[in-house]
Amino acid sequence: MDPHAFLAQTNDETRERFVAEKTLLSFAAYLDQVAADPVRQTRDAARYLRDCFDFYGSERVTFPYGTFTHFKLFDAPFDNGRDRVVGHAPVQEAIYGHLTDFVRAGRVNKLILLHGPNGSAKSSLISCIMRGLEDYSHAPEGAMYTFNWVFPSGKLERTNIGFGGQRTLDKLDSYAHLPERDVDARLRVETRDHPLLLLPRPARMKLFAELLGPDVRPPKSLTEGELSAKARQIFEALLRAYQGDMSQVLKHVQVERFFVSRRYRQAAVTIDPQMRADAGVRQVTADRSLGALPPSLQNQTLYEPMGDLVDANRGVVEYNDLLKRPLEAFKYLLSACEQGTVRLDMMTLYLDAVLLGSCNVGQLEGFQTMPDFASFKARIELVQVPYQTDFKLEQTIYAEQATSLGAGLDTVDKPIAPHTATVAALWAVLTRLRRPLTAELNPGLKKAFGKLSPLEKARLYAEGATPKGMPRDVANAVRAHVPTLFADHRVSSEYEGRIGASPREIQGVLMGAARRRDHACLSPAAVFDELRELCKQDQVYAFLREPSDGPYQQPEKFIAAAKDWYLDQVEDELHQAMGLVDRGATGALFESYVDHVVHHIRKEKRSNPITGQDEPADERLMRDVEARLGVEDRDANDFRAGVMHRIGAWRMDNPEKPLDYGIIFTDRIARLNDSFYAEKRRVAHQIRQELLTLLVEGTDRLEADAVERAEVTLGVLTDVLGYDRVSAVEVIGFLLKERPVPGA
Repeated sequence: MDPHAFLAQTNDETRERFVAEKTLLSFAAYLDQVAADPVRQTRDAARYLRDCFDFYGSERVTFPYGTFTHFKLFDAPFDNGRDRVVGHAPVQEAIYGHLTDFVRAGRVNKLILLHGPNGSAKSSLISCIMRGLEDYSHAPEGAMYTFNWVFPSGKLERTNIGFGGQRTLDKLDSYAHLPERDVDARLRVETRDHPLLLLPRPARMKLFAELLGPDVRPPKSLTEGELSAKARQIFEALLRAYQGDMSQVLKHVQVERFFVSRRYRQAAVTIDPQMRADAGVRQVTADRSLGALPPSLQNQTLYEPMGDLVDANRGVVEYNDLLKRPLEAFKYLLSACEQGTVRLDMMTLYLDAVLLGSCNVGQLEGFQTMPDFASFKARIELVQVPYQTDFKLEQTIYAEQATSLGAGLDTVDKPIAPHTATVAALWAVLTRLRRPLTAELNPGLKKAFGKLSPLEKARLYAEGATPKGMPRDVANAVRAHVPTLFADHRVSSEYEGRIGASPREIQGVLMGAARRRDHACLSPAAVFDELRELCKQDQVYAFLREPSDGPYQQPEKFIAAAKDWYLDQVEDELHQAMGLVDRGATGALFESYVDHVVHHIRKEKRSNPITGQDEPADERLMRDVEARLGVEDRDANDFRAGVMHRIGAWRMDNPEKPLDYGIIFTDRIARLNDSFYAEKRRVAHQIRQELLTLLVEGTDRLEADAVERAEVTLGVLTDVLGYDRVSAVEVIGFLLKERPVPGA
């Protein structure tokens, strides 16, 4: 690489980007920008943040517990998904809804306070918002502008400024593009005032009426707002000096595009729970760099605001752990939320910023008992951020961490067994679930929900799966009620997801499991060992001290529940790998059964796909399938009628969708699979032992046919199901140890 060519190319790219982003403009050129895109150039902080949400797009996501809007901002596309927020779609909806309320009101009039247990992703949500704002502010759609005051060098008023001697300073339309050598002083506006505030209010209102029309209301920060104190003093001093000629005043205005930056505390600031004030004032007139100001300004005593709130203006301010501060330290938020102002010693600071905060459960409860809470409640929007109760979502939090933990241990990569992140997530969710609320339910639903075990409830939330053996009509009613159950569990003070193992604790479990010397890989078995150690530390973790509620809130017993779930998954995968049960074949068999039932009920003949002859429905095939499903001969006709009824009910609910027996008859097909498993489990147990022997001791102790069976099984495990030899050894050994008797 030629360093000089590289430097020249970089210089050209920087200049092109500077011009393309229109970083510096005269006031007149900025008005052209406003006229070209008036809606975007008349936004306040709330509308800007809401537009940022919309910029990255959204989608409707459906879970067994409801349908929500997921905003892709929280996928962190600007950072290739790094530190994205998993789940919490209801929280995303709530934040967006409050932003929309602010836009309708014309100003930010409340603080959005995210509250929940430690580690529930409150800070992660806000961090994602701030990072999204940083990225959005660099996009053409996210352009924001403020202005500086520019004062040319005094010598330029007596000589020309390098334009061939043909133009003098007083003939320039603007001083915005003067080179630095020709500028004596440049005064920045610390609060990043909107450039349109330089226009008198009547002129502003006329401009808005012409550009926006009657259907778009500009925010109150522009219709009722004014320049900050220092900018107002400079404006009025210049207006007096130029005897009311505003065009001369605006020559001194340099409109500048600014970008949101957390690092440089520009329109994105986090305020930690310190004791100092969030804003202050300092005198700037004594700054020696300002000695070249015009005489009309040298006689002014200029003050500028400073501090966190000033840095955050026109963006977002986060109050991290807000309620850890003494009440007196944030009482100013009452007026800041209600009026958008903060009173300082020498001036009143006008704020245009979205106020976000976070606090944990205990802090909020303590705050609610204070006499001043009622005043604050009217100015705060509470957004509940519980732990996840969907283990399918939760496991994605740990999947990446498990991958990073598996690599580089003792300078040798440590394999990761399938399901490791999922069992960790499942146990965590089990510790968070509460007994179903059944007081308002009809007797049938009350009984069904009352019998749900924590594992069954977890599967109901994550998969919509009802317990085996539950009557179809009851199962349908249970699934239909899950969204209501989910919402009801978020209402009380003891809401679901308030107490339980936090993601931080589970991440610690995974780290411990990865370090264990008694496991050759990072596996569910290692996770179970770490969970047993964690459950001994009830003095450290508050959720371990919670009293049990029937089968709920029993963390130690949930290890066994998660282990049973895991062993079922492994056993199922091994049976598939062994070729003992073909899920596709089972589905095809049941589809054929339904076809025979339909023709039998209608008393119609069906065409035999092999012979092409019209034949009656095959009674033998139907009875064989029904026997495997446990249907007695005397109940066969009722069972077949129920099959037809279920198809009809599904068709009424999904008129546009093609029939999908895998969805309509999930429970029946699963039970059919179980019947095949029951026949072949002894064979499966033998193949497991052969496979373990092959992996540990090689082929010497096996017959040729056993070697072939074991190698075929191993091939499916590694090529299809994601195992490697090390994790396969551990998993099969664990299964044989925990379920040594076939069929157990």
